Formats: sequence, structure tokens, C-alpha cells
Amino acid sequence: MIYMNFIKPIKPIRPIKSIKPIKVIKDMLKPNKGRENMLFLVLLVYILSNVQTPMPLATLVDNVFGNAAVAITAIVFFMKTKSVVGVLSIIAAYELIKRSSVKAGSHALRNYVPCEHKKLADFKKYNEFPVTLEEEIISKMAPLVKHAPSKNSDYKPVLCDLHEAASATSNDM
Repeated sequence: MIYMNFIKPIKPIRPIKSIKPIKVIKDMLKPNKGRENMLFLVLLVYILSNVQTPMPLATLVDNVFGNAAVAITAIVFFMKTKSVVGVLSIIAAYELIKRSSVKAGSHALRNYVPCEHKKLADFKKYNEFPVTLEEEIISKMAPLVKHAPSKNSDYKPVLCDLHEAASATSNDM
């Protein structure tokens, strides 16, 4: 009987509450002095130091959807935190987008590869040159008239010896 006195009754198991992601995000976005100070320091270090964006992150950010996601995140931080941290988040978002475009290569495409309009203007500029002496002399010459001999003619054209050369209309080649 002494044995029975030391056994504690088992408590019933309570059901586990489900995790609600929206509630977790709202809890994270609540103003908290420690979080805001830490975010302030991280954003300030990112802006002031020239940290290179890793290539996998740069390819994710360097498109329309990545830019939109970064901009929306910066706007949410601006709305939910103190004004200084909000402004720093917008500046950090701009820097992230800029550094990602430099790392992924789209910055070079936008700034150094000419557009079609500029290429066409260059081609027109390069193709404008004065009439050469050869073109001028040929334009003043009498036009060459080439026509087949009339059907009533009594002569037939004769070719010279071709010296084993193929005819221009030959299909032997």
C-alpha cells in the first residue's frame, strides 16, 4: 500500500493549438523596442557596408516579382515601425534591388547595350556616304541593252572554247 501513495494521477492531454500564420506575423509586426533597435542596426550596417548580394538571392530579387516583394516588405516595415526604421527599410530595399541588378547583370544590359532605335540610327549614319567616282561614271554611261536575238535572225551566237570550265547554267555542280 505504501507503493500506491507515490503514484501521481495522469493528467489528461490537452489538445494542441493549431499555429495560425497570420497571428504569428501580426505578433512579429507589433512594435517592440528591442526588435526595432536590432532592425535599425541591421539595416544601417547593410546600407553603410557594401555587402555583395549572393547570386541565388540576386536572381530571386532581380525580376518584377522580386522587386515587388521587396518593395511591399519595405512599405510594411515603414507602416508598422518607427519612422527612422521605416525610412531605413525603404533605403535598404532600394540598395538590395540595386545590388541585385548589378550582381545578376541586368544593370549592365540596361545601361551598356544599345536599344534597337539607337542601333538603327547608327546604321543609317554609317551607311550615308557620298557617291563615289565609280558610281558617278557608271551612271553617266549609256545603258547596256541585253535582249535575246530576234526569232527571224539568220545568225546563231557562238561561244568560245570554255577550257573545261563549267557553264554558269550547268546543274553538274
